[in-house]
Amino acid sequence: MFDPWLIPPLETFRNSIESGRVPSSVILAGAPDLGGAFLALEFAKLYLCADRKPKESCGTCKSCHLFDDLESGSHPDFISLLSSTQDESDRQEDLTHSFSKLLNDMGTPLNDEFIESENTSKGTKSVRIDGIRSLNEWIAQGSVLGKGKVAVISNAHLMGEGAANALLKTFEEPTANTLIILLTKSLELLPATILSRAFKIQIPRVSEETGLDYLKSRLENEFSVDRAKIALALSFNSPRGAIKYYREELDIRAVELIQALTEDVSSSASTKTVSLLMELSNEHRHLILQEFILELLKCKARIDKDSLPLLKGISLDKLVKIPASHLLDAYNEMKYIKADSPMLNSRAPVSLISAWINSLRKI
Repeated sequence: MFDPWLIPPLETFRNSIESGRVPSSVILAGAPDLGGAFLALEFAKLYLCADRKPKESCGTCKSCHLFDDLESGSHPDFISLLSSTQDESDRQEDLTHSFSKLLNDMGTPLNDEFIESENTSKGTKSVRIDGIRSLNEWIAQGSVLGKGKVAVISNAHLMGEGAANALLKTFEEPTANTLIILLTKSLELLPATILSRAFKIQIPRVSEETGLDYLKSRLENEFSVDRAKIALALSFNSPRGAIKYYREELDIRAVELIQALTEDVSSSASTKTVSLLMELSNEHRHLILQEFILELLKCKARIDKDSLPLLKGISLDKLVKIPASHLLDAYNEMKYIKADSPMLNSRAPVSLISAWINSLRKI
């Protein structure tokens, strides 16, 4: 079943086709685990359909049937340029006709048991300039099935200046019957020269109601509304990301951590909080502490505590006395907690976290 929050952007693309204004390039923006890669595949299916109806693919032609198997399927006129780390030696693997490889690279594998992002993978990922050049060469070639071609750039926000410049010429002189789709987590992370030459579609924010319905349908008997709300908050209301955190029980660990942090801020200790934080990945530490600070700021702004899932059930008598300026400073300083540099010695994270907790005590 197609995710409900993806239907409005799909309708936007369908309407452009119906009106005869089919773009040569599209930028799809939204958190990776919202499922932008699934949307890109649906765009491609519609664009490459041999018997396209005004607003939908026919579903019966050879091209449409090739999109039926997302797990092991591929299409000769569809290609993806994946992001990769510097230590991945086989650069030919950056280009693939495989649907599942695109979904995995964008953090939305079909079984959604593990969602990988550029932050959790080994090494820093990027979209390389030689990959863009190879993609440009593929675009210049003819169509196998004769209807057209679709090229997707995964994690386009990871393009450097050189890669973006290499793509720019193709944007300025688009090849006939070719659609280029850029998947990015944010429009602001792409160069203005690219943004100005593409049709932009933003995947909308998912409402809490829609997110809870999604989690309830997927988790069935495991579903808890309080846990689901915390998982959604940690995933910025991305239901697929929330499923991952729920199954990892990150929401439970988050509540335990915030309870310990509350106790430690109210005393002179920080041992328990530091211990719990050190059990988490840098990304998860940052997610939980970021949500904690944001919810505490909302609480100070008189927002109902019951609407703040991470702080619900926590005694806030001491925490609400922390000045907003201190909370904002703590929010900015979290970048050091998230940092993962080989230049830091093994004790550095502990020292940084202890210093961060101490900064909250300065009331």
